[in-house]
Amino acid sequence: MQKLNVDIINEAKKMKIKQLEENLKYITNFPTGQMIICPFCNYQSKKNNKGTAKIFNDYNGTSFKCFACGIWRKVE
Repeated sequence: MQKLNVDIINEAKKMKIKQLEENLKYITNFPTGQMIICPFCNYQSKKNNKGTAKIFNDYNGTSFKCFACGIWRKVE
């Protein structure tokens, strides 16, 4: 079994977080309570063409939860 250097793992984490932040930038334009298409799973209901992620306004700021894939993220 090969072992990865810690620097490589940390760099991969930073790149992944940067990519997540890029995906979440457009969410700040939507009002609270609106259903949007999740940027991670891209699931959209075939029955009524709505997204499965909902925008919440918490005490920490704006966040969204996708009810299809279960991801819950804070948007900064």
